[in-house]
Amino acid sequence: MTSTALQLLDQNLVQGTLLASGTVLIYDLLCTLDQEVAYVWSNPWSISSLLFFLNRYLPFVDTFLSLNLKFSRNTPEKCLSHFTAVTWLIVIGTLISEAILMLRTYAIWERKRSIFVILCLLALFVFPPAMIITFLEVKSLKYGPTSLRGCQLVHASPLILVAYILLVVSETTLAVLTAIKAYRHLRHSQSRWVVQLYQDGIVFYFFLLGISLANIIVPIAAPPILANWLATPQRVIHSVLCTRVLFLILRQRSGTSMTNRLSGGLDSQTSPVFTSFMENDTTMDMTIMGPTNSALSTSAYSLDNTSDNNR
Repeated sequence: MTSTALQLLDQNLVQGTLLASGTVLIYDLLCTLDQEVAYVWSNPWSISSLLFFLNRYLPFVDTFLSLNLKFSRNTPEKCLSHFTAVTWLIVIGTLISEAILMLRTYAIWERKRSIFVILCLLALFVFPPAMIITFLEVKSLKYGPTSLRGCQLVHASPLILVAYILLVVSETTLAVLTAIKAYRHLRHSQSRWVVQLYQDGIVFYFFLLGISLANIIVPIAAPPILANWLATPQRVIHSVLCTRVLFLILRQRSGTSMTNRLSGGLDSQTSPVFTSFMENDTTMDMTIMGPTNSALSTSAYSLDNTSDNNR
C-alpha cells in the first residue's frame, strides 16, 4: 500500500476506533453514574475510592487526547509529546486496573499467605518490566510531517509486544486463581450474586485475553502505522470491566445488612464471599466472609490498609 493509502486507512480505521472507545466510556459513565454516587461518593477520600476514580476517569484523559490528535493537524514534535503522554497514561491506567483485580483475587482467597506471595511475584514480574518497556517504547517513537490530519508514525519499537505478553500472563494467572476459588466456593454457596461475581470474572478474562492477543498479533501482521491501533480499546475495556466488578461488590455490600451477611443473605447455608470493597476506618478494599454452617461461626477477613498483609 502507498503511504497516502496507509494514512487514509489510519484516519478511517483508527479514528473510528477511538470514537467508539470514547463513546463506550461516556455510555458506561451515564449508565452507572447513579451507582457511583450511591456507593463511592459517600467516602471519596479513601485509598480505595482513589483507585476507583483513577481506574474510571483516567481513560477519558488519554482517549480524548488521542482523539484531539487524530482530528487536528499536528507537527511531529506535538505528536511525539502528546503520544508520549498518552502511552504513559495507558500503561499506568492498565496497571492500576490490574492492581485492583489482584486485590480482589487476594480477598476472595481470604488473604492466604501463599496467594499473597504469588501475587507479589506476579506484580514484580509484570509491573517493573512494563514500566521499563514503556520507557524504551516512547524513546523509539518517531513522527514525520503529514498533510493530513493526525500523525505520521515513522518508527516505533516492537518491544511493546513484550508488555502485552506480560499482561496476558497476569490476566491468565488471576483468571486461574479465580476459577480455582470459584470451583471450591460454589460447592458451598449458590448465592446469585456470588455466582455472578465468579461468572463475570471469567467472562471478563476472555474479553481481556482477546484484546490482548489482538494487540500482540496486529503489530506483527499489520503495517507499522497500525501498531498501536488497539491500545486505546484495550485500555477502555480494562477500565470498564474492572469498574463493573467493583460495582457488583459495592452493590452487594450496600444492599445487604450485617445481619443478613451473618445469616447467609440470599443463601441460608453460606455467607457471601466478600461484602465490601471500600474502606471502613483502617480497613480497605474488601471484607471477606467465608462459608459457614452456622450464622454465629462466620469468620470475616479484610484487606488491611496498615497491617496483617501476610496472614
